[in-house]
Amino acid sequence: MAESAPLLRVYRVKSIEGSNPSLSAMLGRVLFALSFAILLTACDGEKSKEIEWQLPLSVPDDPHAATSGNELPDWATHIEGKAKVVLLQKSTTRLFAVEVKQGDAQVSGNWEVALLGLAQGLRLKGHTFINDDSVSNPAAYVRLTLAGKEMYKGWLYQDFPELFGMDNSDWKVWIEDVTMPPSSQEDDK
Repeated sequence: MAESAPLLRVYRVKSIEGSNPSLSAMLGRVLFALSFAILLTACDGEKSKEIEWQLPLSVPDDPHAATSGNELPDWATHIEGKAKVVLLQKSTTRLFAVEVKQGDAQVSGNWEVALLGLAQGLRLKGHTFINDDSVSNPAAYVRLTLAGKEMYKGWLYQDFPELFGMDNSDWKVWIEDVTMPPSSQEDDK
């Protein structure tokens, strides 16, 4: 009768007369562990493959940051108001708060903060930014410059400060207290 699969042979170490019985038992355990290890490594000859969910995550592109073709809409420059921009230096936990009016720039330390546009209810529809007065989603379009180098240019949301904005290992930036005059629809009521 022919064997269809290789058999695992277990060898038993016999005690030799006059030998140390604990040494014989230990040698038996070592041989068993060695054969078990060989059996485990021989089971799968394939190399391990990286599964997609095990690969490191990449940072998605921020649709709210300024890129070519995704610049500031004209309507955002015509909305009057102001915003308070807060900068946190993570390494020292120092906070810098700068209040900026629409169209102006303010300096705080090495930072220059320019407020280029405002929106009462900013939404992204397709690849176009729209200002929806029926939505309360205040946002400010800012340009942040540190020691003459532009660090971020794009939209920051008041109600969702963690979602979008400047990605920097030492600085965190958000906006507070976006203030705009009531829209003309509210004036009519």
